[in-house]
Parts: sequence; C-alpha cells; structure tokens
Amino acid sequence: MKLTGKIWNILSGRVARNILFWLCMLYTFLSLNINNAAHSGYNFNSRWYWYVHTVTLVLYLTVIYTNNLLLVPKYLVNKKRVEYFLLFVPMCLVAGLIQTCVIRLGISHFDANDMQQIGGASTVVEAEWTAYNIISNAIQYGIWGYLLWAVAFIMAWYMQDYSRQRRLAEAAEKKQIETELHFLKSQINPHFLFNTLNNLYGLTLRKHDDAPESILKLSSILRYLLYESNTPSVSFAAEKQIIQAYIDLELLRLKNVQGLNFHVEADSNYSIPPLLWLPVLENVFKHGTRYIADGHYADFSFTIRNNVLSITSTNSYKATANGHNKEGGIGMANLQKRLLLLYAGRYTMSESKTEDTYSINIQIELS
Repeated sequence: MKLTGKIWNILSGRVARNILFWLCMLYTFLSLNINNAAHSGYNFNSRWYWYVHTVTLVLYLTVIYTNNLLLVPKYLVNKKRVEYFLLFVPMCLVAGLIQTCVIRLGISHFDANDMQQIGGASTVVEAEWTAYNIISNAIQYGIWGYLLWAVAFIMAWYMQDYSRQRRLAEAAEKKQIETELHFLKSQINPHFLFNTLNNLYGLTLRKHDDAPESILKLSSILRYLLYESNTPSVSFAAEKQIIQAYIDLELLRLKNVQGLNFHVEADSNYSIPPLLWLPVLENVFKHGTRYIADGHYADFSFTIRNNVLSITSTNSYKATANGHNKEGGIGMANLQKRLLLLYAGRYTMSESKTEDTYSINIQIELS
C-alpha cells in the first residue's frame, strides 16, 4: 500500500506528467507513421524524413516550455499581457519560419518514390524559396501549429492554477472553520463551569451533604470536557455517559423533584461532534426547573435514528412582567454558530414559546 502511494506521488508530479505527455505524443507520432508504412508498403528510411520530424518536435518543446516556464510566470501571471503577446507571437512565428525552412530543405532531399509514398507529387518537388512562400508557411505553422498548442497549454496551466487556488482557498476556509469551532468549543467550558459553580456555591452555603459528591462529579465532567471532547467527533456512547453524569450532578441540588424526563438513545453507536446537547440541557435545568415545584414539567430528548440526530426540549415557562425572562442566551447562540459551521444546509433549529411553555427542536442529518 505504501509503495503504491509513493508510485502515485511520483506519477502525479508535474515533471512526471510532462514526461508522460511527451511520451504519448512520441508514441502517437511513431504509431501513425508505422501504420502508414504498413498500409502503403513503404519503409520510411529517409534520413531527412526523420530529421524534419525531430526538429519539429524539438521546436514544439522549445516554444511550449519557453512559454510555460518563462513567459507565462513572468508576464501573464503578473498581468503584463501586452508584453507577453509582444514576445509570445513573434516566438511562434520564428518557430514557424524555422520549421518552414527545415521542411523545404527536407523536401529537396526526397526522391520521387518518397514523395509518392507520403502523398506528394510523383516527381521531385523543387522547393520554391520565395519570400511569399516562406512567410505564408511560417505564419501557417506559427499560428496553426505553435500558437494553438501554446494556447492549449496556457488553458491547461490556468485550469491547473485555478484548481490549485481553489484547493488553497478550501484549505484556508477549512482551517478558519476549525479555528472558529475550536473557539466556540472553548467558550462552552467556562460557561458550563460558571453555571455549575453557582450551583455548588448554593450547596456549600447551606452546608449540604452532597457538596463533596457534586465536586467529584464536576471533576469527572471537566475531565471529559478538557480531554475526551477535544476532538472533532466522539462516540454516542461517550456522550450518553457524560449526559447522565451531568444530569446526576444537577439532580443533586434538586432533591425529590418530579416532572423531569430525560430520553437518550440511538439505533447505533454513531460518531458525533461533542457537546451539542449541553446548551439545550443547561437551558432545561437553568430555566425549566424553577417551575417544577408548581407542578409543571421539563423534558429533554437526545436521540439518533436513521442518521438523524434529534435534540429536543420542552419546559414550563412563565413570562415575567418586565419581559426579561430570556431563555437560551450565550449557550444557545454558541450552539447555533456551531451547527451552521458543521451542518450548513443539513439541519433545522426552531424555538417556540407560548404563555407557559418553551420548546427547542433541532434536527441534524449526520450523513
């Protein structure tokens, strides 16, 4: 497997791709000539025949790589288009002129049989070295030969550069998302710790017997927050365990409370981002439980079925006279940002509020 990967890395390199391309070009050229020879019964053994094609191939190599390695990076990339074309077009015409001279020189050395077999006249064609013929052929070879090939390579270069820039942009965007997610996750810990310490403070003021146990449970939860959740994803089983630990911690201060219902299950052990549930469950305990003593209720559900993660909560609610009884807060705003970064276009999040009930419903397509 490692050897295959190394071979692929070598073959996918720029130099290797160029070598493979020109080998394919050479193979095509030889195949066409051998095929023509097989059908015509002619053996192309004229030295000048091969001289002409060799020089032509060298000219193509020179024009294309001078363009790709020198002119494009120095002028075209730096938006010096006028300077680029003032150098590029004459270079193609000069190459066309050289090819014209070489072809005419080669033709002058072909005999009648050579010309007949390669599709020329039955008698020796005397090359006419007139200025018009030379210039017209030079333009023909320069424009239709070298110029078009170079343009094709420029387009390929731009496509490759566009692909590279796009990969860099995607990598930068991914890095930015990871950085923002890390920042958002880092906000969870102090927010959770702030709320929990307030609860512990109340227990210690009353010299409650459960204060030491609360500290131990908090310690185990913080260990999970600091170490096990410091990854892009965790198992559902691990999340279920820490949810139960958090519920147990909160219930230590809510002795003999009725009307609290929790439901956590999945049809498989999925891998999910850690702590998506925490702001919702915090909201239940922070706001919903204050009305439990009046016979009201609070429900929380964290389930996964058929690759759909559902986080829902419903708790009793009473609006205050001044209207400042605000559910959610920092934790819910943090959750919304995380969901947008992780599951853009693949989740729904809705909040509803009546005179006596506050509900949150989050549906996430995991894959």
